[in-house]
Amino acid sequence: MSVTTLDRANSTANPLAHPTLADVAAISGVSIKTASRVMNGSEQVSQKTADKVKKAANLVGYRSNRIARELRVGSLSNLVGMIISDLANPFYAGLAAGAEERLSEEGLDLILATARDDGDREKKLIESLLERRVRGLIIVPSGEDYSHLHQERKRGFSFVFVDRPAPYLDSDSVTVDNRGGITTCLDYLIEEGCKSIAIIADTTSIWTASERIEAFKQAMLSRKLDKGNVHIISNVHTSEEAVTATRKLLKERADVDGIIATNDLIAMGVGQTVNASKHKVKVVSFDLFPTANLLNIATLDHDPQRLGRMSAEMLLRRFENPTARSFSTEIMKVSMKINKDDSVGA
Repeated sequence: MSVTTLDRANSTANPLAHPTLADVAAISGVSIKTASRVMNGSEQVSQKTADKVKKAANLVGYRSNRIARELRVGSLSNLVGMIISDLANPFYAGLAAGAEERLSEEGLDLILATARDDGDREKKLIESLLERRVRGLIIVPSGEDYSHLHQERKRGFSFVFVDRPAPYLDSDSVTVDNRGGITTCLDYLIEEGCKSIAIIADTTSIWTASERIEAFKQAMLSRKLDKGNVHIISNVHTSEEAVTATRKLLKERADVDGIIATNDLIAMGVGQTVNASKHKVKVVSFDLFPTANLLNIATLDHDPQRLGRMSAEMLLRRFENPTARSFSTEIMKVSMKINKDDSVGA
């Protein structure tokens, strides 16, 4: 019984208070103003005094609150926010890595948040990050209306939208060549001898999904494929849903010999299902992902880290004139070369 009481006491104990600048000043025997000058890098303090203050700061574990200091002078912080859909998705992880790499070269720090394709959640995240006075935001949009950011732009905040454009907001954006990429996927399957081809796509309310479906339809018509041998499956959002959709497709249409997966999560589910079946089906993914070769999936040379770097580079340019009303749109071309292992489709 006494052990339980002790455990409870320990679990509810208050954490140690953070050391303050006043603590540093008291230990080093200087005024708070002098301690502040030292911690802010001022050269108006003698080296002897500066060494004494820094030693005291190290002793108590004092850390300067850079954000608070920046807010006191009314400036934006040295932080950049990035809002993505899902960090567990290799595409978004690569996107964030590329952006962080480029921003760190300029001494900027990245804060990452996930909206989970929820527009309301995303709006709250945007408001929270702006309250923290981030210098700018890189956003993979999940919402339906971004007109509320007009006012924030006037206040000096910078925005770049990546992978999808922002509805109801003129803004800088970086997207992928969805139409060219899907056409390349289709041509690859045709060259491999596929006659009955399906595309499995994400939720149609997502811009990239609808773009890739439309690209598939146009490419199918231009190549004069028989409509009876073309199958469009949409609103497949997870790998588990892709497994279910692929099983249903192969059961109902045993003649299908080629499948285009419009993103990496869908491709994983498709690949697992095809490999576990007796069907001879070629699979190609719009997105490149680590286990593609293991699943015998061909992919476009689509590098999310490059897309992340491009979005960060565009944001850095926007910092130079955040309220300018001229906006840039860049489309990242995907390589015409299909990466595949010799065993793909076996």
